[in-house]
Amino acid sequence: MLRHLTILALSVFCVAAHADSIYKCTAGGKITYSSEPCTAGRATELESMPQAAGADAEAAATLKRQKAVLAALQKERAGSEAKQAQAAHNAARVKRSAATRQANCAKVQQQQKKEQKRLAAEAARVGGQGKIERDLDAEAMARAVDAACS
Repeated sequence: MLRHLTILALSVFCVAAHADSIYKCTAGGKITYSSEPCTAGRATELESMPQAAGADAEAAATLKRQKAVLAALQKERAGSEAKQAQAAHNAARVKRSAATRQANCAKVQQQQKKEQKRLAAEAARVGGQGKIERDLDAEAMARAVDAACS
């Protein structure tokens, strides 16, 4: 879309060239055309295409409209690029947050495994005594894992 608009804007700058007088020269049976009067032979001045009365004003108005459209499109594009940059920034932040959360979860799970081994070793050493305290410690660790990993 922007490419088409650019081509359209450039075409406005290529308004019909202002034609100078053209001379048709006949000398020795040969006909030549020149932008200068003939030095020898018969010369005829040809009329150039007359420009429309309001062509310059119309071209200026068209150019002004196209510049306004171009400015609006550039503003829209800048806004779109800013939104895309913000979205990319947010996505990167979420990704970093997820990676941190995953690392914390792995760390807490590893601690839970160590704590379970310690509690199992203590249960084997002590027997049935202190079972309630071991169960409470295990529940506390399970809650920590849930909090870190959910």
